[in-house]
Amino acid sequence: MSELTLPDLLVAFATFRQRLQPEWFAHVHSHGHATARLARSLTAACVKTASSATLDEIEFSAYMHDIGKYLVPKGVLLKPGPLNEEEREIILLHPVHGMEILRDLPYVTPVISETVLYHHERWDGQGYPEGLAGTAIPFAARTVAVVDIYTSLRAGRSYKTPLTRNSACEALREMAGHELDPGLVNDFIKRVEGRLTLKIAKPPDPDESAYSSLIRETLRVVM
Repeated sequence: MSELTLPDLLVAFATFRQRLQPEWFAHVHSHGHATARLARSLTAACVKTASSATLDEIEFSAYMHDIGKYLVPKGVLLKPGPLNEEEREIILLHPVHGMEILRDLPYVTPVISETVLYHHERWDGQGYPEGLAGTAIPFAARTVAVVDIYTSLRAGRSYKTPLTRNSACEALREMAGHELDPGLVNDFIKRVEGRLTLKIAKPPDPDESAYSSLIRETLRVVM
């Protein structure tokens, strides 16, 4: 029997969830696809010494960062409008749920667990679930936070229209130093606006081995 790998783990989990919770799957994994591609590329561009294993960890954790939303009721997760306070409290638990889902799975490293748990922490310490601030937030979680927000701003939802690339970058600038790591925001925007090498979300190739290609749905290019 061949050894299980992170891609094997992802495709097995995604296939299982797609069958049981198709509405959740469409929401969680389409966004995860776009976020994973950008998070890996941003890390490779910013950390020249990053090993392939480190990039794999960040891509996998970015893909799975919202996995805890599978435990959020559909009426809350897919609500076509603003959440009330009770619904917001339910959503705020998804990083903890995500870590609990992943922590006992094989090949899930501390970097992956911490990224899933801390991707909603803020640079100014006003995030959740633990209120970490600045560099106390793990690097991978800070990286995923930048890309997560960018892909969310660029994506259309039933209750909002997508922002243009320039408008999304301007929104990131406004969050830098408050919600997001200012250095990572600067590095990310330079690559988006400068059209430097940065892999982007694209329709997956069935023969490509990247985790982000294990989902078989076409995504709108977020760049």
